Amino acid sequence: MNLRLLLSFLVVFVSSALCDTSDGWPKSFTSGGAAITVYQPQVTDWSGNTLTARMAVSVVPQGAAAPQFGTIVLSGTADTDSGSQTVSLSNITPVQTTFPAAPDQASNYAELVCSQAAAWSQDLSLPAIRASLAVTGATGARTVPTVPVQNPVPAIYFSDRSAVLVLVNGDPALRTVPGTNLLRAINTQALLLMDQGSGLYYLRVNGGWSQAPALTGSWTDASNPPAALDGVLQSVPSTAELFAPPGGSPTVPPPAIFVSTGPAELITSQGVPQFAPITGTQLLKITNSGSSVFMNVTNQNYYVVISGRWFSSPSLAGPWQFVPSGQLPPDFANIPESDPAGTVLASVAGTPQAGEAAISSTIPQTATIARTATTTVAYAGDPQFQPITGTQLSYAANTPTPVIRTPDDAYYAVVNGVWFSAGAPSGPWSVADSVPPAIYTIPPSSPVYYATNVYVYGSTPDVVYTGYTPGYFGPCLSPDGVVVFGTGFWYPPFIGPDVWIGPPLTYGFGAGFACGLATGFAFGLAADHGWGCSPWWGPWHGGWGGWGNNVNRNWNNVNINTHNVYNNWSNNVVRNSNNSLNRANLDNSVRNDANNIRTGNDPNLKADADLVRSNPNAQNWKNDADNRINTARADGDTADRRSLQDDSSRLGDNNVFAGKDGNAYRPANDGNWERHDGQNWQRPESFDRDTCSDLDSQRFSRSVGGMRSFGGGGRR
Repeated sequence: MNLRLLLSFLVVFVSSALCDTSDGWPKSFTSGGAAITVYQPQVTDWSGNTLTARMAVSVVPQGAAAPQFGTIVLSGTADTDSGSQTVSLSNITPVQTTFPAAPDQASNYAELVCSQAAAWSQDLSLPAIRASLAVTGATGARTVPTVPVQNPVPAIYFSDRSAVLVLVNGDPALRTVPGTNLLRAINTQALLLMDQGSGLYYLRVNGGWSQAPALTGSWTDASNPPAALDGVLQSVPSTAELFAPPGGSPTVPPPAIFVSTGPAELITSQGVPQFAPITGTQLLKITNSGSSVFMNVTNQNYYVVISGRWFSSPSLAGPWQFVPSGQLPPDFANIPESDPAGTVLASVAGTPQAGEAAISSTIPQTATIARTATTTVAYAGDPQFQPITGTQLSYAANTPTPVIRTPDDAYYAVVNGVWFSAGAPSGPWSVADSVPPAIYTIPPSSPVYYATNVYVYGSTPDVVYTGYTPGYFGPCLSPDGVVVFGTGFWYPPFIGPDVWIGPPLTYGFGAGFACGLATGFAFGLAADHGWGCSPWWGPWHGGWGGWGNNVNRNWNNVNINTHNVYNNWSNNVVRNSNNSLNRANLDNSVRNDANNIRTGNDPNLKADADLVRSNPNAQNWKNDADNRINTARADGDTADRRSLQDDSSRLGDNNVFAGKDGNAYRPANDGNWERHDGQNWQRPESFDRDTCSDLDSQRFSRSVGGMRSFGGGGRR
């Protein structure tokens, strides 16, 4: 795992949590002379776009001396915005209400809370909700099935100096460059050519040209490259991967070059590997590598985690073999979460971090789409459909858009997280208000499997409720109980006379996961892995550049928990989007600065940056963001899961919980629980173990959610 990427994870998640939740919890209002206080919702289920939560409520009727405590269960339609890290609820309805001291007023109190919820539920903290679901193991998340992924061993290259990994999607598809003696390989992001006269391959890298007698041969600086190469360089799309040196000046010595026509990964170290022990274990970690590489002292084997999968070898040179996460040496589960190596705990089966990552990977990004939305689908020639094994469906192979054909010649396509339907492969396309169930039987062996992570939840005459889960971007919950990137299947590309359509790949991008106490679940791609390798398929693609390359460098360091693909649509399409300047826009700017993602090549980010610069409140917001980031770092340094299990100090006034039994509870001074009996707080004579365990989990998740969202748990 790339160390720079993991450090950026912390900044990404801390800064992304800076949503406008300054009102905090609990929330109070008055109605008919009664003072009502609502404590933070405890989310218990998130199925599709329906979110269910229970909350403790206190009511002081007019003229009363003491409050009446009860609990209310609400459900509503959730619209999420990963960019601003908020959730808004609509169609809020009461499900169940319990008020022991005033049962005749229960329904009235529920209606009052629902009416107020319509206002304060528009900026609920997504990090706090994720924490509530993930930490407590809500029922909706537990029912999501795992994916029967494959775990093939990629070609793993190790270099003790700077290096680049060039991925060619199968054997090179060489095409003539008009007016030259050169052939260009079109099925790669790189600028890779062959001189027909000499038979030499040429690769643009490090600000110059390298040559080799064969793809897998020894690459050296080209001493006398053909003059025609520079002409080709001037005509390639700006999105092509040219492996430019990170600092602008060519590195000395030049990087090692590895070219692979199959699944591959690159591991580098800055010089001879240096090892450091991990406290409390028999593990050593290479400290001068961006990847997570370990040695187990007990068996003297090396271990590396790649795309969430573990591989081991007696030597860094291989051979490597796959190790199921549940069969790792026990010490991997003993890595301290506070240790820099603790990020790999998300990929160690049975750890709390792996469990939280598994649940977080199922939480959807949702949106409300106007029925007036439409789209177009471009094909390389006439549409070519191929059967999908195990189904009666077929998919279009010669388009980057997932297009599915049903037996009755209906067509469905996914574009930017929205299903569209048509009566012909060319359209016209309209927003689909339902999708055939057969689509969700598409197996992982199909290159369009990722489209099964996009859903239609319901509709009205004007809008369609839709959403996608993180699997749309590649993460899958494996049978091992850990989240991995990609299905592990090798999908053949579509290659035409001048067209390459690359399918999803599992390896080659430095994909990795983390799940920290103060940060939550994180996923990203290493920005310096192979000097800029990035996926070219499905939701990742950003334009074909004349059908030659499907590359979008802006996806480097993308984080699926903070990216919202629905932002690619206008406000006329996505009804719940908001592109005006607000705290979320500023926080996006902070996040992008932290990740060294500059705005020069991205007009949307540049527009946000310009708005921030012109806003008189921007500097105050930025200072506040910096303070919150520093606070979160301090939290992450001092807090640990064990200490938070029975710690109520972070709750402040937000210290009342709704029990599973319908009663209101609060933590006592000794860390135990008190129940409100309708008149007073009392220590229960007998305590149901399940209720007690749930309350402990709720307290822990509320504290963690507050750390992550600054407003969800009484923390400021």
